[in-house]
Amino acid sequence: MTDWREQKVDSDAYLVEVDGDTIKPTYLCGGPWSPDAQHGSAVAATLAWAVEQVETPVPMRPVRFTVDLLSPVPLTPLRWEATTLKAGKRIAVIDSALYDGDRLAARASTLLMRSEATIDIPDEANEPPPLPLPPREPLPGDDFKVPEGVDWKPPGFAFAMDYERTAGVQSGGVPAAVWMRMRCRTVAGEDATPFQWAAAAADMGSQLGGFLPFSMFRTINADITLHINRLPTTSWIGLDGVHRVAADAIGQTTATMFDEGGQVGLMQSSVHIDRWGN
Repeated sequence: MTDWREQKVDSDAYLVEVDGDTIKPTYLCGGPWSPDAQHGSAVAATLAWAVEQVETPVPMRPVRFTVDLLSPVPLTPLRWEATTLKAGKRIAVIDSALYDGDRLAARASTLLMRSEATIDIPDEANEPPPLPLPPREPLPGDDFKVPEGVDWKPPGFAFAMDYERTAGVQSGGVPAAVWMRMRCRTVAGEDATPFQWAAAAADMGSQLGGFLPFSMFRTINADITLHINRLPTTSWIGLDGVHRVAADAIGQTTATMFDEGGQVGLMQSSVHIDRWGN
């Protein structure tokens, strides 16, 4: 039988369809914790897409993207919104949101800055990342063992991405580095954008550098904050970071984000730790 890690979709596949103000998620949005809920990466990519539907008064690009995953986002049609809170000559703030009926399921706040000016920067400003590049000599893949009796299946989003751990092992602490790339579109009929690549990758940070065994604990991030120094120019996105846990079962992930040319940003997530079955 073919390993699920090898069952990948082609580039014409997509996470969601858009019909007016309605988002229709496909199975590729599926998450790991419930057969009825979306993966945070799919939610983040969709919210990033919504931001890109808003025109700004001058050319701008995102520099900070903060997502609140307020509750499980269902695999059913959702209403999307994007609202401009500020549109100035130098900065803009755009909120995007996904609603399940009248319930706000997830939201994002995006800060954009004017990008029309150009300056000369030294070559050293964008050095290649100090970690193995994908997919060169990856280490063995993560081993997702769950407790006996728990019906865990690979999430739909696993089929929509390539994922390689090039430093560390699952639940092995630090050092830890993973590379991922979306294989499909975010929205049907549209090419995924660098902002969407970065947004999707940022959610994967909660798996980095953890010490708790997956067979006993689930780590679920409630938010994502991504500061973007520059938008990625390659679809492979790397995360090099660490996950720390406090005694009250609350943790935090911090990571540096790379493309194949160098650093593109920094991400953080607040994480809640729970035992399987709770």
